[in-house]
Amino acid sequence: MTDLSVSIVNTNSRELLLACLETLRGVNAELVVLDNASEDGSVEAVRERFPDVRVLVQDFRAGFGANHNTVIRATTGRYVYVLNEDTTADDWALDRIVAYLDANPRVAVLGPRLVYPDGRLQDSAWRFPTPFVAGVGLLTAGKVGVKQSRGNAVRGVDWVMGAALVLRREALDEVGLFDEEFFLYSEEVDLQFRLRQAGWEVRYFPEATVVHHESQFSAEIPERRINEMWRSRHRYWRKHHSGAGARVAALATGAQYAVRAAGAPLAHRSARRMLLHVRDSWRVTGPGLRELADDWNGRVGAAARR
Repeated sequence: MTDLSVSIVNTNSRELLLACLETLRGVNAELVVLDNASEDGSVEAVRERFPDVRVLVQDFRAGFGANHNTVIRATTGRYVYVLNEDTTADDWALDRIVAYLDANPRVAVLGPRLVYPDGRLQDSAWRFPTPFVAGVGLLTAGKVGVKQSRGNAVRGVDWVMGAALVLRREALDEVGLFDEEFFLYSEEVDLQFRLRQAGWEVRYFPEATVVHHESQFSAEIPERRINEMWRSRHRYWRKHHSGAGARVAALATGAQYAVRAAGAPLAHRSARRMLLHVRDSWRVTGPGLRELADDWNGRVGAAARR
């Protein structure tokens, strides 16, 4: 069994993926890329430039959790580094990460500091979105009592973003992998909530810094992205809270977007997006990213398998 397996899922983000792998060149880890039925030559490019990287080729499109679960099941590392294809690092600090986890056997999840390409801190560790936390977020406009990614010391947090997080396989064996009913968004929150319930710990680890370039794969379809985000939020709240609690959390979170929309010109694109969030906080009625994948699987994937 190796110390660390790196799981990267890619969908039509060849250049971002190649940049990520370039910064991982030479690291002491098992590198695995699952290609989520890309059509941009990603598989061929990786095989040509990084022959030591294992590529799992998938001829259908699945969600974040399902794809990373496939890699987790296909690897052997004691720890699994779940990475977006749109991440890079000058120093991945893998030796320090492994050493820290070895020295802290009850830590199941470690999240590095995330920064934008210009070096600004990206908020990446948060309190669980309970009804109470959602209410606090509304009262403080999300500025107090919600964000936990701060400071330069390792600290315990509720959950860290799925763009870059290290998971202990032993803990996954106990509580299970990502819940594949989440297509995208909230699956990492759900997993870390289950881990915390089982007595495992989550830590923010600013001793390692990862640049998150934020793929534009779904940026051109904001309504579908927002619908999928809210569908996952509603599922998370229903799964872990009462019906009343789920409704309170959703409406309090939606009200935060309403406050933000009120502070922007109504015709501005950001205000329109905020209003989409407000609408979905009550109920999601339109298609999301899951339907986009289902459409592709039915139209292109089926033809490719014939």
